Amino acid sequence: MAKKSGMLSLYLIGLALVVIGCFLPLTASKFFGGGSSAFNAIVDGSGDLKIGSILALGGAIAGIVFCFVSLKVKLPVKLIALIVSIIGGLYVLLNYLNLAPWAKGLVKMAHKAVGNHIGIGLIVIILGWVIALVGWSQSRD
Repeated sequence: MAKKSGMLSLYLIGLALVVIGCFLPLTASKFFGGGSSAFNAIVDGSGDLKIGSILALGGAIAGIVFCFVSLKVKLPVKLIALIVSIIGGLYVLLNYLNLAPWAKGLVKMAHKAVGNHIGIGLIVIILGWVIALVGWSQSRD
């Protein structure tokens, strides 16, 4: 039982990193400074950017809430919350890229999307998604 509880906390840590990453700069002129955050996009952004940011942040917050609230449904609500968060992030990315050609490689597309440098917030969000996915796959809760 301890292993299952530990993996659930890994899921919780991953989603907490996503929430924290939404408040850090996603793009930056330097690694630690300058850019706007996903929270700024929710408050001041345009329609598509705002929708994607709300999905990314809201999915992460919902996943954290589902760790503490037990629902009597057979749906994997924690996985659904994580998927909503990832879909929101991909929606923002695809809107930045204007559906640019995928054949040029993910690194070139990401570089085009974020400008000169990837901000610390984007790194924390992606790391949080990976950790949460690993935590969920180990616990299957």
